[in-house]
Amino acid sequence: MGIAIAWLVFIFGFGFLRVFLRKRFGIDQEEQAGVPVKRFERWNGAVMTIVIITAAIFLVGSLEVFFFSVFWIFFIGSGVQIYLEWKYLRGSRKYQASIVYFTVTALALIIFITFVRLQTGVL
Repeated sequence: MGIAIAWLVFIFGFGFLRVFLRKRFGIDQEEQAGVPVKRFERWNGAVMTIVIITAAIFLVGSLEVFFFSVFWIFFIGSGVQIYLEWKYLRGSRKYQASIVYFTVTALALIIFITFVRLQTGVL
Protein backbone atom coordinates (compact mmCIF):
# COMPACT_ATOMS: atom_id res chain seq x y z
CA MET A 1 0.00 0.00 0.00
CA GLY A 2 2.83 2.37 0.88
CA ILE A 3 4.51 1.82 -2.49
CA ALA A 4 1.28 2.63 -4.34
CA ILE A 5 0.98 5.91 -2.47
CA ALA A 6 4.63 6.69 -3.18
CA TRP A 7 4.02 6.06 -6.90
CA LEU A 8 1.00 8.38 -6.91
CA VAL A 9 3.01 11.12 -5.19
CA PHE A 10 5.84 10.52 -7.65
CA ILE A 11 3.56 10.75 -10.71
CA PHE A 12 1.66 13.81 -9.47
CA GLY A 13 4.98 15.40 -8.51
CA PHE A 14 6.16 15.22 -12.12
CA GLY A 15 2.86 16.67 -13.30
CA PHE A 16 3.22 19.58 -10.90
CA LEU A 17 6.87 20.01 -11.93
CA ARG A 18 5.85 20.40 -15.57
CA VAL A 19 3.16 22.97 -14.64
CA PHE A 20 5.62 24.84 -12.41
CA LEU A 21 8.26 24.97 -15.16
CA ARG A 22 5.73 26.28 -17.68
CA LYS A 23 4.77 29.07 -15.29
CA ARG A 24 8.37 29.77 -14.29
CA PHE A 25 9.56 30.07 -17.89
CA GLY A 26 6.44 32.01 -18.93
CA ILE A 27 5.22 29.60 -21.58
CA ASP A 28 1.61 29.26 -20.44
CA GLN A 29 -0.04 30.98 -23.38
CA GLU A 30 2.63 30.21 -25.95
CA GLU A 31 1.36 28.47 -29.05
CA GLN A 32 3.37 26.63 -31.65
CA ALA A 33 1.45 27.92 -34.65
CA GLY A 34 2.42 25.98 -37.74
CA VAL A 35 5.11 24.04 -35.91
CA PRO A 36 4.80 20.25 -35.65
CA VAL A 37 6.32 20.10 -32.15
CA LYS A 38 3.04 19.44 -30.32
CA ARG A 39 2.15 16.63 -32.71
CA PHE A 40 5.65 15.20 -32.32
CA GLU A 41 5.29 15.29 -28.50
CA ARG A 42 2.20 13.09 -28.72
CA TRP A 43 3.79 10.80 -31.31
CA ASN A 44 7.01 10.53 -29.28
CA GLY A 45 5.11 9.67 -26.10
CA ALA A 46 3.04 7.02 -27.85
CA VAL A 47 6.09 5.40 -29.48
CA MET A 48 8.03 5.42 -26.20
CA THR A 49 5.08 3.80 -24.40
CA ILE A 50 4.67 1.10 -27.05
CA VAL A 51 8.40 0.32 -27.06
CA ILE A 52 8.51 0.11 -23.25
CA ILE A 53 5.49 -2.22 -23.17
CA THR A 54 7.07 -4.38 -25.88
CA ALA A 55 10.35 -4.47 -23.95
CA ALA A 56 8.44 -5.47 -20.81
CA ILE A 57 6.87 -8.38 -22.67
CA PHE A 58 10.09 -9.65 -24.23
CA LEU A 59 12.46 -8.94 -21.33
CA VAL A 60 10.42 -10.58 -18.57
CA GLY A 61 13.31 -12.64 -17.21
CA SER A 62 15.91 -9.90 -17.02
CA LEU A 63 14.93 -6.94 -14.87
CA GLU A 64 18.33 -5.29 -15.26
CA VAL A 65 18.22 -5.36 -19.06
CA PHE A 66 14.64 -4.07 -19.01
CA PHE A 67 15.47 -1.03 -16.86
CA PHE A 68 18.59 -0.33 -18.89
CA SER A 69 16.42 -0.42 -22.04
CA VAL A 70 13.82 1.87 -20.47
CA PHE A 71 16.51 4.38 -19.58
CA TRP A 72 17.92 4.44 -23.12
CA ILE A 73 14.46 4.64 -24.70
CA PHE A 74 13.66 7.61 -22.47
CA PHE A 75 17.05 9.24 -23.10
CA ILE A 76 16.87 8.97 -26.90
CA GLY A 77 13.20 10.00 -27.12
CA SER A 78 13.70 12.99 -24.85
CA GLY A 79 16.87 14.03 -26.66
CA VAL A 80 15.11 14.02 -30.03
CA GLN A 81 12.17 15.97 -28.62
CA ILE A 82 14.43 18.61 -27.04
CA TYR A 83 16.40 18.95 -30.28
CA LEU A 84 13.23 19.47 -32.34
CA GLU A 85 11.88 22.01 -29.84
CA TRP A 86 15.18 23.87 -29.98
CA LYS A 87 15.23 23.76 -33.79
CA TYR A 88 11.64 24.92 -34.34
CA LEU A 89 11.17 27.16 -31.29
CA ARG A 90 14.43 29.12 -31.18
CA GLY A 91 12.89 32.29 -29.75
CA SER A 92 10.92 30.30 -27.21
CA ARG A 93 11.79 29.17 -23.73
CA LYS A 94 9.84 25.94 -24.07
CA TYR A 95 12.88 23.87 -24.94
CA GLN A 96 14.67 25.23 -21.84
CA ALA A 97 11.80 24.06 -19.65
CA SER A 98 11.92 20.69 -21.42
CA ILE A 99 15.66 20.37 -20.74
CA VAL A 100 15.11 21.01 -17.03
CA TYR A 101 12.10 18.67 -16.88
CA PHE A 102 13.79 15.80 -18.69
CA THR A 103 16.99 16.21 -16.65
CA VAL A 104 15.03 15.91 -13.40
CA THR A 105 13.07 12.98 -14.81
CA ALA A 106 16.26 11.20 -15.93
CA LEU A 107 17.79 11.66 -12.47
CA ALA A 108 14.64 10.25 -10.87
CA LEU A 109 14.74 7.31 -13.28
CA ILE A 110 18.38 6.61 -12.40
CA ILE A 111 17.56 6.75 -8.68
CA PHE A 112 14.60 4.41 -9.20
CA ILE A 113 16.70 1.92 -11.20
CA THR A 114 19.41 2.01 -8.53
CA PHE A 115 16.80 1.46 -5.81
CA VAL A 116 15.33 -1.53 -7.66
CA ARG A 117 18.79 -2.99 -8.25
CA LEU A 118 19.63 -2.65 -4.55
CA GLN A 119 16.33 -4.24 -3.53
CA THR A 120 16.75 -7.18 -5.90
CA GLY A 121 20.40 -7.68 -5.01
CA VAL A 122 21.62 -7.16 -8.57
CA LEU A 123 24.68 -4.94 -8.50
